[in-house]
Amino acid sequence: MKKIRYFICTVFVIFLLSILTFDFPKKFISRLIFSHDLSLLTHSVFYNINNEIDFDMTIKENQKKSLVVLNNYVYDFFRPVFPKDNIDDGVSWKMLQGSIFCDGIVDIFLRLVENTNTRVVMVFLYDDNNSSPHTTSFVDFDDSINDFADNSQLRKMYYYDPTTNYYPINKKFEFVDINYMLENESEFSSYTLVDTDNITKLLQNKQTAFINNRIYDEYSIISKLSLMIVKVLPKNSLKSLYKFGIFINPELDNDHKKYLYARLEHILLNYDDAKVNYSKITNKDSIYFKHAQYWSKRLNTSQSVLKKYEDIVFSLTNSTFPKNL
Repeated sequence: MKKIRYFICTVFVIFLLSILTFDFPKKFISRLIFSHDLSLLTHSVFYNINNEIDFDMTIKENQKKSLVVLNNYVYDFFRPVFPKDNIDDGVSWKMLQGSIFCDGIVDIFLRLVENTNTRVVMVFLYDDNNSSPHTTSFVDFDDSINDFADNSQLRKMYYYDPTTNYYPINKKFEFVDINYMLENESEFSSYTLVDTDNITKLLQNKQTAFINNRIYDEYSIISKLSLMIVKVLPKNSLKSLYKFGIFINPELDNDHKKYLYARLEHILLNYDDAKVNYSKITNKDSIYFKHAQYWSKRLNTSQSVLKKYEDIVFSLTNSTFPKNL
Protein backbone atom coordinates (compact mmCIF):
# COMPACT_ATOMS: atom_id res chain seq x y z
CA MET A 1 0.00 0.00 0.00
CA LYS A 2 2.84 2.39 0.85
CA LYS A 3 4.46 1.69 -2.52
CA ILE A 4 1.22 2.49 -4.33
CA ARG A 5 0.85 5.76 -2.43
CA TYR A 6 4.46 6.62 -3.15
CA PHE A 7 3.97 5.89 -6.84
CA ILE A 8 0.81 8.02 -7.02
CA CYS A 9 2.52 10.89 -5.20
CA THR A 10 5.52 10.64 -7.53
CA VAL A 11 3.34 10.74 -10.64
CA PHE A 12 1.43 13.74 -9.27
CA VAL A 13 4.64 15.62 -8.49
CA ILE A 14 6.03 14.90 -11.95
CA PHE A 15 2.78 16.08 -13.51
CA LEU A 16 2.79 19.26 -11.42
CA LEU A 17 6.43 19.99 -12.24
CA SER A 18 5.77 19.46 -15.95
CA ILE A 19 2.98 22.03 -15.79
CA LEU A 20 5.20 24.52 -14.00
CA THR A 21 8.21 23.88 -16.25
CA PHE A 22 7.07 23.20 -19.80
CA ASP A 23 4.91 25.36 -22.05
CA PHE A 24 3.06 22.58 -23.84
CA PRO A 25 1.05 21.27 -20.85
CA LYS A 26 0.28 24.86 -19.82
CA LYS A 27 -1.06 25.65 -23.27
CA PHE A 28 -2.97 22.35 -23.41
CA ILE A 29 -4.74 22.98 -20.10
CA SER A 30 -5.59 26.56 -21.08
CA ARG A 31 -6.98 25.46 -24.43
CA LEU A 32 -8.93 22.65 -22.76
CA ILE A 33 -10.62 25.00 -20.29
CA PHE A 34 -11.79 27.25 -23.14
CA SER A 35 -12.46 24.47 -25.66
CA HIS A 36 -15.60 24.30 -27.80
CA ASP A 37 -16.35 20.73 -26.68
CA LEU A 38 -16.65 21.88 -23.08
CA SER A 39 -18.13 25.33 -23.82
CA LEU A 40 -17.81 26.14 -20.12
CA LEU A 41 -17.49 29.90 -20.59
CA THR A 42 -20.40 30.21 -23.03
CA HIS A 43 -22.61 28.25 -20.63
CA SER A 44 -21.53 30.49 -17.74
CA VAL A 45 -22.23 33.65 -19.71
CA PHE A 46 -25.67 32.41 -20.71
CA TYR A 47 -26.73 31.45 -17.21
CA ASN A 48 -25.44 34.73 -15.80
CA ILE A 49 -27.63 36.50 -18.36
CA ASN A 50 -30.56 34.23 -17.59
CA ASN A 51 -30.28 35.06 -13.88
CA GLU A 52 -30.73 38.75 -14.70
CA ILE A 53 -33.75 38.35 -16.98
CA ASP A 54 -37.25 38.11 -15.48
CA PHE A 55 -38.29 35.10 -17.57
CA ASP A 56 -36.66 31.70 -18.04
CA MET A 57 -34.69 31.82 -21.27
CA THR A 58 -34.44 28.03 -21.44
CA ILE A 59 -38.22 27.53 -21.86
CA LYS A 60 -39.43 26.99 -25.43
CA GLU A 61 -42.30 29.49 -25.19
CA ASN A 62 -39.73 32.22 -24.49
CA GLN A 63 -37.47 31.37 -27.44
CA LYS A 64 -38.11 34.46 -29.55
CA LYS A 65 -37.82 36.86 -26.63
CA SER A 66 -34.71 35.08 -25.38
CA LEU A 67 -33.01 35.49 -28.74
CA VAL A 68 -33.82 39.21 -28.73
CA VAL A 69 -31.99 39.50 -25.41
CA LEU A 70 -29.03 37.46 -26.66
CA ASN A 71 -28.90 39.33 -29.99
CA ASN A 72 -28.71 42.63 -28.12
CA TYR A 73 -26.16 41.30 -25.63
CA VAL A 74 -23.83 40.11 -28.41
CA TYR A 75 -24.24 43.43 -30.25
CA ASP A 76 -23.33 45.41 -27.14
CA PHE A 77 -20.46 43.26 -25.86
CA PHE A 78 -18.65 42.24 -29.07
CA ARG A 79 -17.79 44.77 -31.78
CA PRO A 80 -15.68 44.87 -34.98
CA VAL A 81 -13.84 47.99 -33.84
CA PHE A 82 -10.18 46.93 -34.09
CA PRO A 83 -9.93 45.03 -37.42
CA LYS A 84 -6.18 44.52 -37.19
CA ASP A 85 -6.60 42.70 -33.89
CA ASN A 86 -9.27 40.29 -35.12
CA ILE A 87 -8.67 36.66 -34.06
CA ASP A 88 -9.66 33.37 -35.67
CA ASP A 89 -10.12 31.08 -32.69
CA GLY A 90 -12.72 29.31 -30.59
CA VAL A 91 -15.79 31.14 -29.32
CA SER A 92 -14.49 31.51 -25.75
CA TRP A 93 -11.35 33.28 -26.97
CA LYS A 94 -13.42 35.47 -29.30
CA MET A 95 -15.62 36.47 -26.38
CA LEU A 96 -12.60 37.36 -24.30
CA GLN A 97 -11.00 39.30 -27.15
CA GLY A 98 -14.11 41.42 -27.76
CA SER A 99 -13.19 42.97 -31.11
CA ILE A 100 -14.02 40.57 -33.96
CA PHE A 101 -15.55 40.51 -37.44
CA CYS A 102 -19.18 39.70 -38.17
CA ASP A 103 -18.58 35.97 -38.67
CA GLY A 104 -17.02 35.75 -35.20
CA ILE A 105 -19.87 37.76 -33.71
CA VAL A 106 -22.42 35.42 -35.28
CA ASP A 107 -20.42 32.43 -34.03
CA ILE A 108 -20.76 33.72 -30.46
CA PHE A 109 -24.50 34.19 -30.96
CA LEU A 110 -24.88 30.62 -32.24
CA ARG A 111 -23.11 29.13 -29.23
CA LEU A 112 -25.00 31.19 -26.66
CA VAL A 113 -28.32 30.30 -28.28
CA GLU A 114 -27.53 26.59 -27.87
CA ASN A 115 -28.56 27.05 -24.25
CA THR A 116 -32.12 27.84 -25.39
CA ASN A 117 -32.21 24.61 -27.41
CA THR A 118 -32.82 26.59 -30.60
CA ARG A 119 -31.33 25.85 -34.02
CA VAL A 120 -29.38 28.74 -35.55
CA VAL A 121 -27.41 28.78 -38.78
CA MET A 122 -24.52 31.04 -39.78
CA VAL A 123 -25.31 32.36 -43.24
CA PHE A 124 -23.22 34.21 -45.83
CA LEU A 125 -25.21 36.84 -47.75
CA TYR A 126 -24.22 37.73 -51.33
CA ASP A 127 -24.50 40.89 -53.42
CA ASP A 128 -25.14 41.11 -57.15
CA ASN A 129 -21.43 40.57 -57.84
CA ASN A 130 -21.57 37.22 -56.05
CA SER A 131 -19.31 38.43 -53.26
CA SER A 132 -20.28 38.12 -49.61
CA PRO A 133 -20.19 41.44 -47.74
CA HIS A 134 -21.88 40.17 -44.60
CA THR A 135 -22.39 37.15 -42.36
CA THR A 136 -25.57 36.83 -40.34
CA SER A 137 -27.77 34.25 -38.59
CA PHE A 138 -31.04 32.55 -39.50
CA VAL A 139 -33.12 30.91 -36.78
CA ASP A 140 -35.26 27.78 -37.05
CA PHE A 141 -37.45 27.86 -33.94
CA ASP A 142 -39.14 24.52 -34.62
CA ASP A 143 -36.07 22.71 -35.98
CA SER A 144 -38.16 21.97 -39.06
CA ILE A 145 -35.77 22.96 -41.86
CA ASN A 146 -34.34 19.85 -43.49
CA ASP A 147 -32.07 21.31 -46.14
CA PHE A 148 -29.96 24.36 -45.32
CA ALA A 149 -28.63 24.33 -48.89
CA ASP A 150 -32.12 25.15 -50.20
CA ASN A 151 -32.60 28.94 -50.19
CA SER A 152 -36.38 28.56 -50.33
CA GLN A 153 -36.22 26.74 -47.00
CA LEU A 154 -33.80 29.22 -45.51
CA ARG A 155 -36.33 31.98 -46.18
CA LYS A 156 -38.79 30.26 -43.86
CA MET A 157 -36.38 31.04 -41.02
CA TYR A 158 -36.07 34.16 -38.87
CA TYR A 159 -33.40 36.81 -39.36
CA TYR A 160 -31.45 37.80 -36.26
CA ASP A 161 -28.34 39.90 -36.82
CA PRO A 162 -26.13 40.43 -33.75
CA THR A 163 -23.61 42.52 -35.71
CA THR A 164 -26.15 45.19 -36.69
CA ASN A 165 -28.68 44.48 -33.90
CA TYR A 166 -31.55 43.84 -36.30
CA TYR A 167 -34.53 41.68 -35.37
CA PRO A 168 -37.27 39.81 -37.30
CA ILE A 169 -39.95 42.16 -35.96
CA ASN A 170 -42.44 44.06 -38.11
CA LYS A 171 -44.31 47.32 -37.50
CA LYS A 172 -46.94 45.51 -35.49
CA PHE A 173 -44.18 44.06 -33.33
CA GLU A 174 -44.83 40.57 -34.59
CA PHE A 175 -42.02 38.11 -35.20
CA VAL A 176 -41.89 37.42 -38.94
CA ASP A 177 -39.88 35.13 -41.18
CA ILE A 178 -37.63 36.14 -44.08
CA ASN A 179 -40.37 35.54 -46.66
CA TYR A 180 -42.44 38.22 -44.92
CA MET A 181 -39.48 40.61 -44.94
CA LEU A 182 -39.03 40.14 -48.68
CA GLU A 183 -42.73 40.66 -49.34
CA ASN A 184 -42.80 43.80 -47.18
CA GLU A 185 -39.47 45.44 -47.94
CA SER A 186 -40.63 48.94 -47.07
CA GLU A 187 -41.02 47.97 -43.41
CA PHE A 188 -37.32 47.10 -43.29
CA SER A 189 -35.93 49.83 -45.52
CA SER A 190 -33.58 51.10 -42.82
CA TYR A 191 -31.97 47.70 -42.35
CA THR A 192 -28.78 48.71 -44.10
CA LEU A 193 -25.08 47.95 -44.04
CA VAL A 194 -22.24 50.39 -44.59
CA ASP A 195 -21.09 50.49 -48.23
CA THR A 196 -23.46 47.76 -49.38
CA ASP A 197 -27.04 47.00 -50.28
CA ASN A 198 -30.08 47.11 -48.07
CA ILE A 199 -30.38 43.88 -46.07
CA THR A 200 -33.57 42.87 -47.87
CA LYS A 201 -31.71 43.22 -51.18
CA LEU A 202 -29.06 40.80 -49.93
CA LEU A 203 -31.74 38.44 -48.64
CA GLN A 204 -33.18 38.23 -52.17
CA ASN A 205 -29.89 36.93 -53.53
CA LYS A 206 -28.16 33.63 -52.94
CA GLN A 207 -27.40 32.65 -49.35
CA THR A 208 -24.99 30.00 -48.16
CA ALA A 209 -25.43 28.25 -44.82
CA PHE A 210 -21.96 27.71 -43.39
CA ILE A 211 -22.33 26.10 -39.95
CA ASN A 212 -25.14 25.53 -37.49
CA ASN A 213 -25.15 25.22 -33.72
CA ARG A 214 -26.11 22.19 -31.67
CA ILE A 215 -29.33 21.44 -29.85
CA TYR A 216 -29.44 19.40 -26.66
CA ASP A 217 -30.06 16.07 -28.38
CA GLU A 218 -26.81 16.52 -30.32
CA TYR A 219 -24.65 17.18 -27.28
CA SER A 220 -21.91 14.66 -26.61
CA ILE A 221 -21.53 13.10 -23.17
CA ILE A 222 -18.69 15.53 -22.49
CA SER A 223 -20.83 18.51 -23.53
CA LYS A 224 -23.68 17.39 -21.29
CA LEU A 225 -21.27 16.90 -18.41
CA SER A 226 -19.77 20.37 -18.85
CA LEU A 227 -23.26 21.91 -18.86
CA MET A 228 -24.02 20.10 -15.62
CA ILE A 229 -20.76 21.38 -14.12
CA VAL A 230 -21.71 24.98 -14.91
CA LYS A 231 -25.14 24.50 -13.34
CA VAL A 232 -23.74 22.90 -10.17
CA LEU A 233 -20.46 24.65 -9.38
CA PRO A 234 -20.49 28.06 -7.65
CA LYS A 235 -19.94 31.02 -9.97
CA ASN A 236 -16.76 32.08 -8.19
CA SER A 237 -15.26 28.62 -8.57
CA LEU A 238 -15.90 28.70 -12.31
CA LYS A 239 -14.50 32.22 -12.59
CA SER A 240 -11.34 31.07 -10.78
CA LEU A 241 -11.03 28.24 -13.29
CA TYR A 242 -11.30 30.70 -16.21
CA LYS A 243 -8.72 33.00 -14.62
CA PHE A 244 -6.40 30.03 -14.19
CA GLY A 245 -6.87 29.19 -17.88
CA ILE A 246 -5.74 32.71 -18.77
CA PHE A 247 -2.92 32.82 -16.21
CA ILE A 248 -1.34 29.51 -17.23
CA ASN A 249 -1.31 30.21 -20.97
CA PRO A 250 2.36 30.80 -21.96
CA GLU A 251 1.40 32.62 -25.18
CA LEU A 252 -0.09 35.62 -23.36
CA ASP A 253 2.00 38.54 -22.09
CA ASN A 254 1.09 40.36 -18.86
CA ASP A 255 -0.91 43.17 -20.46
CA HIS A 256 -2.84 40.66 -22.53
CA LYS A 257 -3.67 38.67 -19.41
CA LYS A 258 -4.80 41.80 -17.57
CA TYR A 259 -7.05 42.67 -20.50
CA LEU A 260 -8.55 39.18 -20.63
CA TYR A 261 -9.20 39.25 -16.86
CA ALA A 262 -11.13 42.49 -17.38
CA ARG A 263 -13.05 41.12 -20.35
CA LEU A 264 -13.90 38.00 -18.36
CA GLU A 265 -15.49 40.09 -15.61
CA HIS A 266 -17.27 42.22 -18.20
CA ILE A 267 -18.91 39.41 -20.18
CA LEU A 268 -19.91 37.70 -16.92
CA LEU A 269 -21.72 40.95 -15.98
CA ASN A 270 -19.42 41.78 -13.06
CA TYR A 271 -19.25 45.44 -14.05
CA ASP A 272 -17.44 46.91 -11.03
CA ASP A 273 -14.71 44.28 -11.18
CA ALA A 274 -14.40 44.85 -14.92
CA LYS A 275 -13.88 48.59 -14.44
CA VAL A 276 -11.14 47.96 -11.88
CA ASN A 277 -9.36 45.48 -14.14
CA TYR A 278 -9.58 47.73 -17.21
CA SER A 279 -7.99 50.53 -15.19
CA LYS A 280 -4.98 48.31 -14.41
CA ILE A 281 -3.84 48.45 -18.04
CA THR A 282 -1.78 51.63 -18.02
CA ASN A 283 0.90 50.97 -20.63
CA LYS A 284 -0.13 53.27 -23.49
CA ASP A 285 2.25 51.49 -25.87
CA SER A 286 0.34 48.24 -25.45
CA ILE A 287 -2.35 47.40 -28.01
CA TYR A 288 -4.50 46.27 -25.10
CA PHE A 289 -4.53 49.77 -23.63
CA LYS A 290 -6.74 51.05 -26.48
CA HIS A 291 -8.95 47.97 -26.17
CA ALA A 292 -9.33 48.49 -22.45
CA GLN A 293 -10.09 52.18 -22.88
CA TYR A 294 -12.73 51.43 -25.50
CA TRP A 295 -14.59 48.84 -23.42
CA SER A 296 -14.21 50.83 -20.22
CA LYS A 297 -15.85 53.83 -21.90
CA ARG A 298 -18.70 51.69 -23.23
CA LEU A 299 -19.18 50.22 -19.79
CA ASN A 300 -19.16 53.59 -18.03
CA THR A 301 -21.73 54.97 -20.49
CA SER A 302 -23.94 51.85 -20.14
CA GLN A 303 -23.49 50.96 -23.79
CA SER A 304 -22.07 47.55 -22.91
CA VAL A 305 -24.36 46.42 -20.14
CA LEU A 306 -27.10 43.81 -20.30
CA LYS A 307 -30.48 45.15 -21.37
CA LYS A 308 -33.72 43.45 -20.44
CA TYR A 309 -36.26 42.43 -23.04
CA GLU A 310 -38.72 45.16 -22.05
CA ASP A 311 -36.06 47.86 -22.44
CA ILE A 312 -35.07 46.57 -25.88
CA VAL A 313 -38.68 46.53 -27.08
CA PHE A 314 -39.28 49.95 -25.53
CA SER A 315 -36.39 51.37 -27.53
CA LEU A 316 -38.03 49.97 -30.67
CA THR A 317 -41.42 51.50 -29.90
CA ASN A 318 -39.83 54.89 -29.32
CA SER A 319 -37.91 55.02 -32.57
CA THR A 320 -38.75 55.37 -36.22
CA PHE A 321 -39.41 51.78 -37.05
CA PRO A 322 -37.39 49.95 -38.15
CA LYS A 323 -34.20 51.37 -36.80
CA ASN A 324 -30.83 50.06 -35.74
CA LEU A 325 -30.85 50.21 -31.96
